[in-house]
Amino acid sequence: MGIRFVTDSGSDIDLNYADEIGVKVVPLSVTFSDAADVEHKEDSSFDLESYYNKYTSVEDFFAKTAQPSPNAFFEAYESLVDEGTKEIIVVTLSSGLSGTINSARLGANMLKKKDDSIKIHLVDALNASYSEVLLIEKGIELREQGKSGEEISKLLREHTKNIKTYILLPSLIYLRKGGRISVTKYILGRLLRKRPITVVNSEGKNDVATTVTETEEGIHKILELTTEKFNRFPKQVVIIHGNSPERADLMEAAVKKYIKGAKITKRCTGVTISAHTGPDVVALISEF
Repeated sequence: MGIRFVTDSGSDIDLNYADEIGVKVVPLSVTFSDAADVEHKEDSSFDLESYYNKYTSVEDFFAKTAQPSPNAFFEAYESLVDEGTKEIIVVTLSSGLSGTINSARLGANMLKKKDDSIKIHLVDALNASYSEVLLIEKGIELREQGKSGEEISKLLREHTKNIKTYILLPSLIYLRKGGRISVTKYILGRLLRKRPITVVNSEGKNDVATTVTETEEGIHKILELTTEKFNRFPKQVVIIHGNSPERADLMEAAVKKYIKGAKITKRCTGVTISAHTGPDVVALISEF
């Protein structure tokens, strides 16, 4: 194929699916509070179950993530070039949440010095998790229509406006630890003693949309926000959860009740996302 795609592990893409559709996944790195000197890669060898168990077995456990190195992206690009790729489209985590796109850009500059005939197009998802996969799937459709890499990347940047993410969090503590939300909003959330619903805004950053007291209330509120009070409905949704299939099932039941005919995908989020949201999170990513 003349055009191929690269993404990062923050996309929560299933690695078998990535292989199936020919997408290269560059892993982020993570360290744990109980072994801060040991760095792990969020790749096929990463033990996600063991990671989630640490939240209940290790006191005050938290994880910290780091963007991939430019060299990691360079190696991903180089492997695609070796397979005959002429154009590469890179879909990354929001620049408002991570510096991953900067590493992708530096890796592209490294490849350009070696072979300036290869075109690399960067797409800032302005979102996180499976929103990146939705963009890649859209990109594959456009590729099949015969569009160039430049055309595809331009259309994907426009399509980011059609993807919305709402997240029901057990608390704001992990977003605060990761610097993903302001001190003022964190203190306010604690004072209210409610569960926050955050939204990824147009700048690709987390904002508190509202607060709720119960999970069921939060799920209904997310559907109300997503559909603009049940007046606008997405063509597909992705339910993301932090090792909480029960909450994911509640969300799925609500989606089937209020959003008829939408394609539904469910995914347990990896460490890149849950390090900032904590476990027990449930989110709805919608594509219009």
